[in-house]
Amino acid sequence: MVDRPQSDAQNLTRELAQHVQDTVHEVAALAATRICEQVPSYRDNADPGLREDVAAHCRDVFDTFAHSLAQDQFPSRDDFRITGNHALRRVTQSIPLADFLQAFRISQSTLWESVLDIARQHPDLQAAATDSVKFIMGVIEAGSTIAAEGYLEAQQFLLADAARAARDLVDDLLAGKTPTVGSRQATLRTAGLELGSTIVVASGLSASDGGSRQAIVRALGATGADHTRTRGLIAFRHGEFIGIFPADDGSSDTVTQGLTHAFDTLRAQRIELAIGISTVHRGLDAVPRAYCEAVTAREALADRPGVKPLNDLTSFEYLITKRDDTARRLIDPTVRRFVEDDLAADRVYIDTLEAYAKANLNAKAAAETLYVHGNTAYYRLDRIAERTGKDLRRFDDVLDLLVAVKLLTPRGPSGRES
Repeated sequence: MVDRPQSDAQNLTRELAQHVQDTVHEVAALAATRICEQVPSYRDNADPGLREDVAAHCRDVFDTFAHSLAQDQFPSRDDFRITGNHALRRVTQSIPLADFLQAFRISQSTLWESVLDIARQHPDLQAAATDSVKFIMGVIEAGSTIAAEGYLEAQQFLLADAARAARDLVDDLLAGKTPTVGSRQATLRTAGLELGSTIVVASGLSASDGGSRQAIVRALGATGADHTRTRGLIAFRHGEFIGIFPADDGSSDTVTQGLTHAFDTLRAQRIELAIGISTVHRGLDAVPRAYCEAVTAREALADRPGVKPLNDLTSFEYLITKRDDTARRLIDPTVRRFVEDDLAADRVYIDTLEAYAKANLNAKAAAETLYVHGNTAYYRLDRIAERTGKDLRRFDDVLDLLVAVKLLTPRGPSGRES
């Protein structure tokens, strides 16, 4: 075989590049068809413009290959500037990154097949076709890297933009403002909410910092089985996440199930949440009231990890959770001294009082609960009555003491009742 002069080889390479350029539209259409047939997220996508978007992306990449071949130089990052726009489109079309890269590989295979087909039709271009492999590999290497980077950047941009939109919308709803801007109304619809929706609001705090926010968002966005999947609007404000969820069945049960699943998922990742859930309300104008309920339910956990629907609280527990300063000032000074002294000691009298109340004012039953002799329980109850001036045979007096204990028990370092 006689070696061709370098100028002849360059001319043949340019000729091959021209053939590639001449068939770009046809080959790009074929690549788009294969991608939309072979990749599930493309095949099942509802966007009617997806196929043409894919063909346009293929044309851009194939043009880059033809240009590199004609110029005898590897493609640069600048040659793939348009790829970022296509990556953004794929993110908005719900195409996963793995499928996006699979589509890129399919397009390159189709391009290589077209080069071989040109070589078969023009035998004098076979050597140029063989040499063109290095340029195809350059396109694959540079193009796939830039495509992945562009996709991730687009994804982060859209996530950040969505987070800002959700936070702004939640701020408006908490302030009692009705969303009138089209984009915010669209965000509501995406969350499954309308102005007259039946809603439940959740408030959650995490004892973890740093990277836990993304994990929390993922867990709240994928709450287990399809029948418990929780739609809704979720935003973070000053370390607190606030969720506004549709309650289409008129109950908070579905939301509670979803958030409990998220709680369990996060606990397995050592992220502890305290989540309060409101009662059901009608209309987005009720968000401020529902939010206050959710915070009250969360505070009933005393910052212990868990999920607490407000419906689980008794009226008594609800009132005590409010910890009103005026209520504290109304506590009898004698009762205050007793409670504060016992809290500073070992709580033995308070524990006995609470066991006595739970045993329906039965001292013997309380003694069994405390694993002490009956006479010990009677002695402690007598001491409580003596020090407070209360008659522990009267329910009102016992209730008064229990309220004082709840109101005066300080919260621990994490905000929890000690």
